[in-house]
Amino acid sequence: MPLAGMAVWSENIAFMEEKIKILLVDDHTLVREGFAEMLELEQDMNVVGQAASCEEAISLVKKMNPDIILMDIRLSGITGIEATRMIKEQFPKVEVMILSMYNEDEYVFEAIKAGASGYVLKDISKDDLIRAIRIVYSGESLIQPALAKKVLKQFAHLSKETEQTRLKSSLRGLSDREVDVLKLVAEGRSNKEIADVLIVGETTVKAHLRAIYKKLDVHDRAQAVAYAMRNRLVE
Repeated sequence: MPLAGMAVWSENIAFMEEKIKILLVDDHTLVREGFAEMLELEQDMNVVGQAASCEEAISLVKKMNPDIILMDIRLSGITGIEATRMIKEQFPKVEVMILSMYNEDEYVFEAIKAGASGYVLKDISKDDLIRAIRIVYSGESLIQPALAKKVLKQFAHLSKETEQTRLKSSLRGLSDREVDVLKLVAEGRSNKEIADVLIVGETTVKAHLRAIYKKLDVHDRAQAVAYAMRNRLVE
């Protein structure tokens, strides 16, 4: 799939004297050698090492000081995501780009959380892969468009969970029924109307209001409404 919407590496710019040093990490020898042969054809790229495991990768990073690591997800022993996390902790300046056959939401999201600067699938075209490496090397982050929606979906879900946690904390221990009463108060309902909606007696509504005032540390209906609006319980 074309890498639409990404930053473009100008083909008119002269290649740098310093080549992009690349380390390949994949537990399949034929896969590593195939990518190495392809990348070495590029004038601005140099494959400085190949590793089949996280341990080998860390050892080679110390020796070769690569600019970019092309990391597979499935390795023998530790996963590529865990390897990425370990490498970024020890060598924060080294960019890691996940090159995987897996497009599951969890893999993509966890890779980004681990510190990967890019995530592309192994069915990517040669030209797009070369372009992707150059973009990551330039300091940009990159995810294939087909995967970007997955990441945005995960971040939206995380944001929603964070908002729910914040709201729960702001309610200061109100019960679900007390929250219902507070919302109805903020809507301008009278005690009788609230009682009718919740199918309880007015005495019960008044008891809930007293509990609400105490928990929110407010003194009257107006302050309770203001609190509800500040915390977006109602519009």
